[in-house]
Amino acid sequence: MQELNLRYFHSVAKTGSLSAAAQELHVAVSAVSRQITNLEQRLGLALFVRQPRGMALTEAGERLLAYALRNELELAGVIDEMRGIQKRQQKTLRIACPDGMAWHFLPRIIARFAAGHPDVDFELKVVDSAQASALVKQGDVDIALTFSLSVDIGIRVVSSHGAAIGALMASSHPLAHKSTLSVKDLADYPLALADAGSTVRYLFDVACRLAGIRLCARVAGNTLGVIYTLVSEHASMVGLCSVISVSGKVESAGLVHKPLTDPPLAQRSLQVQVMAERQLPAHIEAFMAYLDGQLPAAEARPTAS
Repeated sequence: MQELNLRYFHSVAKTGSLSAAAQELHVAVSAVSRQITNLEQRLGLALFVRQPRGMALTEAGERLLAYALRNELELAGVIDEMRGIQKRQQKTLRIACPDGMAWHFLPRIIARFAAGHPDVDFELKVVDSAQASALVKQGDVDIALTFSLSVDIGIRVVSSHGAAIGALMASSHPLAHKSTLSVKDLADYPLALADAGSTVRYLFDVACRLAGIRLCARVAGNTLGVIYTLVSEHASMVGLCSVISVSGKVESAGLVHKPLTDPPLAQRSLQVQVMAERQLPAHIEAFMAYLDGQLPAAEARPTAS
């Protein structure tokens, strides 16, 4: 495939329309359309579904886009090595993760790794899990940490760890003496929950429906810091999160994190994701190895009692 074909294809896939791609490439719409048609004819495959308001990728198109993005990143890495840039300048590691990872756990891991690797700089993007996966698939970040229920095409899961949802509360809370809880146990207490649309809220609502109860949030928020502070300041409040999200912060605030036994709340996993089939630079491999070594310990950390 010619580089021009891929460049035009990439632009249409990214912008979602021939006209937007033509504007980005500073060429006529007919030139873009011709390149896409030629590429599809040469491959014998439909790469796009033509829609009234744009172009949507077919499954074959999704796979070609993953290849084009991976090829672009690997070419940039080869060029950097040829120029000796990696030996003379700082390396950059780009990570995307949801708020639950960015609030305490991941910054702590980054700080410890950075102390031993002064030649590595970090860029951390805090987005929802679906967007984190999209960013790594598109090549906009190197690593994504996501609370996931499935895996998308174009992504390789380096490691997966249990991220069951539990109940966070003060150590003086009436439920704090129990070793495990169910959603029914929470019915008489005010709840601090994530916003609708998060994996925590979705799985909690599923668990409640299966248990035949309806529980509403006293306070809903889109950051873990809100839930953590509410539970710290309100003796009866119960918050929902995974133990890894508050790893290292529970005991110091006089809190406990209790497992919830409802099956839907154990369906979520914490995944470390990279672009499928991409050859990763050494500094990214080193960080992933360090991160992977920290994740099982954080997951298994005992709760206060």
